[in-house]
Amino acid sequence: MKKWSSDRWISIVAIVASLGTLFTIIYQTDIFRKQQYASVLPYLELWNSSNNDSYRLILINNGIGPAFIEEVSILYKDSVYQLDPAEFTRNVVDPIDTITRFGHSNIRKGRLVPAGTQINLVQALDDSTNATKLWSWFSGGDTTRVHRPEIEIIYASVYGERWKIQKYGTDQPIKLD
Repeated sequence: MKKWSSDRWISIVAIVASLGTLFTIIYQTDIFRKQQYASVLPYLELWNSSNNDSYRLILINNGIGPAFIEEVSILYKDSVYQLDPAEFTRNVVDPIDTITRFGHSNIRKGRLVPAGTQINLVQALDDSTNATKLWSWFSGGDTTRVHRPEIEIIYASVYGERWKIQKYGTDQPIKLD
């Protein structure tokens, strides 16, 4: 049996070191990719804000990246309405409860919600009658209301990761992909 020469040992050590370096680079690339995705993560939340004579249904992006709205729908009495909260208020709530005056911001497919942004989807300011009606519809605080609208918003990050938030569903966004 021949002894291995020092050249052969050096070659084997060089190959092992090269393979170790290759695995390290692959692992670092995976970490950088995850960090890059996390650095643009949108985090949408739906909030209610009310006092004696005002009510607001608010969409907030508490993430560190923008959110691209893909779909907005509202489930109410076993029907799905492809409407945002403002259109739902005008087309469904108003004929039932006569909301005479409310402010709104529409949110539709394609809208960008920048990080740190707050959007008042539906609001009644300095109007206790309409504020109380909107609160009873959207806050879930009116326990006498058997059916309440369940708002669902599907949105994506700049890298195409998709999430869903639900008013009266989960407390946090659900990742879809």
